[in-house]
Amino acid sequence: MNLTPDLVSKEQLIGKIQKDMDQTMLVYALLVCATLIASIGLNYNSTTTIIGAMLISPLLNGINGIGFGLGLSHLRLVKKGLLVFSIQVIIVLIISFAFFLLTPVKDTTPEIITQTSATIWDICVALIGGSALAFAKVRGRDNDVIIGVSIGTSLILPLCVTGYGLSIKDYSISWESVQLFFTNSFLICFSLFITIWLLQYGDFRHQKWWKFAVVALPITVIGSFFVYTTIQTTIVEYHAKRFVEAKLGEHYLLEQTLNEQKQSLELKLVGEPLSKQAVAQLEASLENYALPDYQLKVNVYSANKEGQFDAKVLAEILQVQNQGTSKFLGLD
Repeated sequence: MNLTPDLVSKEQLIGKIQKDMDQTMLVYALLVCATLIASIGLNYNSTTTIIGAMLISPLLNGINGIGFGLGLSHLRLVKKGLLVFSIQVIIVLIISFAFFLLTPVKDTTPEIITQTSATIWDICVALIGGSALAFAKVRGRDNDVIIGVSIGTSLILPLCVTGYGLSIKDYSISWESVQLFFTNSFLICFSLFITIWLLQYGDFRHQKWWKFAVVALPITVIGSFFVYTTIQTTIVEYHAKRFVEAKLGEHYLLEQTLNEQKQSLELKLVGEPLSKQAVAQLEASLENYALPDYQLKVNVYSANKEGQFDAKVLAEILQVQNQGTSKFLGLD
């Protein structure tokens, strides 16, 4: 067993990254095709179609340029990566916006909903995926790893959902999905930079630090904001999950909406009716779950005296289930 690292030279690595970032009309055509396939999969809730879009998406090329450029102390590589990344993002947004604007189906499918929330696990996947990509690049064998990272981080999907949100003028969906996209992108770049730096490919001793600071500082500030927001949201969601499991375990949770800005927790449940006094007591107990200033809104779907649901109530329950909005941090 040979444990000697089989690494390419710095010049070979730079050449490989530059070649990957060469943008031709065929590359842009491939990106357009990937965007359309992803949009169709999101629109019709087709997981297999979505996976196909992730397999052919070339969105990682620009991110590679930024992350490797910083790690290699190669400013021109960073600038080219930023340019390629910006152009690709604009193309995906335009194509997805146009698709969802023209399609007759405007429903918010479960696949769309899953691209509007980032969690700590997304952070872990992006960091690990970035390191795996760096290791594969320095070995000169990266094709399979690129596919794996593309699927694991699913960069193109939240961008397409951003286009969807803009097309239906639902800016909350657009903001949440673009937050997921930039969180993943920043963390992949950060992981690439750290891994390449630890492998001692970069040489910062003879570089002017202020030039790198001008480029790296805005990326770091924006990326750190998204990461911090993601972590805070995950913590609040965890406390809300504990509250529901402890206080409403006898009810079936259909939908749970947590609004951090308005500090409100809205629940749609199936089970025995809850009086206003019971809801008030539940709201008061939120303080015990690190949600002291949150308002609680509860809508309970209950059966009639015969133990059956009216057709209207049953239709509402089925509609919520079909929309997939019962997904909340594993509470399906």
